[in-house]
Amino acid sequence: MAASRSSQRNAREFFELKQRAVQFYKENKVPEKLEEILNAMVYEQPPDVYGKLSEYFEAISKPPVISRVQAHQVLDSRGQPTLQADVHCIVRGIEKHISSSTMSSFNHLADSAPLDQKEAEELERKESLTAAIEYIQGPFNDALSGTDPIQQKEIDHVISSIINKMKEDKGEKDADENKTQVEICDDAKSEVSKADTKHTSAKGKKKSGSAKSMTVIVQEPKEPMFCGCNAVCVVSQAMATTAAAIQDVPLYEYIASLYQEEPSYQFSLPIPMVTVLSSGKAAPGKQNLIKEVLIIPKPDLPYSESLDKLLQIYHQVVKIQFSRVGVSAYYTNDFGAVSPQYDRPDQLLDHVMEALLALGLTAGEDVFLGLNCAAHELYDPDKGKYEIMSGTLKTGDDMLEVYADIITRYPGVIALIDPLKKHDVVARKKLCAQFSANCFILGDQAYPRPEKFLVMGFDNLELNGAVLKLQQMTSVTDLVKTAKMIHDQRCISILTGVQGETNDTFLADLAVGIQSTFVKFGAPNRGERVALYNRLGRIADQLDSQGAMVPRSEFPFCAIHQPEPELTDDNTSQIQDDQSIESGSKKGD
Repeated sequence: MAASRSSQRNAREFFELKQRAVQFYKENKVPEKLEEILNAMVYEQPPDVYGKLSEYFEAISKPPVISRVQAHQVLDSRGQPTLQADVHCIVRGIEKHISSSTMSSFNHLADSAPLDQKEAEELERKESLTAAIEYIQGPFNDALSGTDPIQQKEIDHVISSIINKMKEDKGEKDADENKTQVEICDDAKSEVSKADTKHTSAKGKKKSGSAKSMTVIVQEPKEPMFCGCNAVCVVSQAMATTAAAIQDVPLYEYIASLYQEEPSYQFSLPIPMVTVLSSGKAAPGKQNLIKEVLIIPKPDLPYSESLDKLLQIYHQVVKIQFSRVGVSAYYTNDFGAVSPQYDRPDQLLDHVMEALLALGLTAGEDVFLGLNCAAHELYDPDKGKYEIMSGTLKTGDDMLEVYADIITRYPGVIALIDPLKKHDVVARKKLCAQFSANCFILGDQAYPRPEKFLVMGFDNLELNGAVLKLQQMTSVTDLVKTAKMIHDQRCISILTGVQGETNDTFLADLAVGIQSTFVKFGAPNRGERVALYNRLGRIADQLDSQGAMVPRSEFPFCAIHQPEPELTDDNTSQIQDDQSIESGSKKGD
């Protein structure tokens, strides 16, 4: 009897299990899907039956979702700590590591900065790194868990909002603390004031002019960044890499889909601006005007030929320096460029001209030159002038003559980066009007970070283009939108690396995806720089093999004309008022 009851119970449980199985497979349409693929395979006769089945069911499986985001401390090219983010996703029911991205560390100070300032920046970098790791593995991970990694804009908005909320909370907390501190100080001042009043009554009034005057020199301060905000950049970068991997498309193609609504399968490669000589304020010698000499190939050359020519020039420059100073010629800076001692700006250009002559190349025909001037580093706010060489000061109008002389003597110069300080309005307008038709006048430090650029725009600072950087709190979405805004104004974008890079090649794909005209990755030397140039080469090969390469034919110069208004009875007084305002702003600078 007992055995019979046990057998009946087992039969009932087995029947119920079959009923649940039927219901489960019916709800998920398994019989229909199996019938569909099995019938199709009869006609297709695939050589790999199970591979075909795998491909079929993969296509109808649930989309991957983010399971967790992790952060690690790694080293950059300068041996400084920087941030790496790992993205894990649930793919077909299994958690997998999809991508890792490493961001460049941020260096605000020049190499010549005082040691105490460098130590303070190093401490700030470590604190920001620690905070960023906490944010990524805490609120970022919680907010992104279960999210579709392909939703780049939404993800960037979420992580940026988290940091902005933290900034607001910290701002309110600091405001309360400052208010309390001010109240304490006011009470203390009140007590001191009473004591001073009694003291003055006893000894008489103070003599006028006894107080010591002080001159305050206003310099461009370092932009305060929220501690840990670099978490935004590295996570955004990692998510873009993840999305491309999940969709099984090249990273540059995925970024292009963010850049324009309708997908394009035709691409142009950015033109490399290769640094061959480095000098400037922080380098040895009296010369300050030129921070970098950049070699630019002809726009219509294939990438492989361009890179080959750039390499020849770079190595010839090093050979010439070796003949002068010996083995120290091979000592390079963080950008991979040689940094000899120069006392005059023309010495750098003559060095390059000598290298071109030895190779049988002509500047302005075979290759072109760009100059990164970094005018904000030359400007002496106390004297209101630019120190282009030690002891040699120039006004804004003087700088126009300096650049005119360089462009006349060296006709291959077609790009000036930050030739004048941002607020040198009058001189900048004259410079653009005079040279922009045949020479790119570009802004680097002159423009704000991409996320601020989206709000401020060009801010009446009309140049031929802007230099873009992916760092700190800049997300991929911010940079893509900024590039689009710049290009819509018929201006160009230059994507550049920064000091403290890693071997991550994300920037190469980013430059192709956002249709940058130029890239500025430094010299073809040092691993982190070479990795980027190699990646561009692989992209070029892939585009050529697919017939998707759109060659460039010429440089996209765009003249900036700012004609003087005609004088009439109605507008004469207004023009005079505008000129007075410009003059006042220049003096205030």
